[in-house]
Amino acid sequence: MNCNFTLEHYEEICNIIVKSQYKTCFFNNCSPDYRNIFILRHDIDQSLEQSIKIAKIENKYNIRSTFFIWLRSPFYNIFEKKYSDIIYEIINLGHQIGLHFDESAYKIENETDLNNCIEKETNLIRNYFSINIYAVSMHRPSKWILDSDIQLKNYINVYNKRYFRDFKYFSDSRRHWKEGCICKKINTNKYNNLHILIHPFWWVDKDISFNKRMFDYIRDKANKLETDLENNISVYKKNRN
Repeated sequence: MNCNFTLEHYEEICNIIVKSQYKTCFFNNCSPDYRNIFILRHDIDQSLEQSIKIAKIENKYNIRSTFFIWLRSPFYNIFEKKYSDIIYEIINLGHQIGLHFDESAYKIENETDLNNCIEKETNLIRNYFSINIYAVSMHRPSKWILDSDIQLKNYINVYNKRYFRDFKYFSDSRRHWKEGCICKKINTNKYNNLHILIHPFWWVDKDISFNKRMFDYIRDKANKLETDLENNISVYKKNRN
């Protein structure tokens, strides 16, 4: 088994998960005794296109996870048909949608401000997609968020300390596993519960370098921009070379 960031390896990880002692669950329906629980979440920072690929692989293995969408993302617009269709498809595959919240977009001075701003964004998602929102993941959380152990008024804050105290946390942030690939951690019988953050952006068809992933993403975004311009400005023709 080659440990990399390919979709093929992600499928191998899913196969390990379903054969393990852990039971996958959402943040809102975990067993209260927290035994052999596996929480899987995805912060969608850049790519909804890769997210649906991850969602389909998980569905194949009857794994359910939460996809946290970033309402104020500079990289995608959840109300654009292409992207809203992807979100609907993720929902129809049995996954949950959560809010990926960027506190830096607002002037937030206390927990009341935080709750009010979160409510504004969750209301937009809830009403547009006709779904319930149960959990919120902070985008690049501040020291205040991490240290305060904030209990949100109407939602689960996935950065509550219990999800790091009662669970072993692993993340593929910046395309790097700090303690080695998660595929080597699941069946060690070392952890009572696991809380795993996977960023779909990193997981692609072929094993490529970090810089190549960045280049491919920029190229794909440029191609999409040209196509959108061509579709909306009749006198503009996309460079076919």
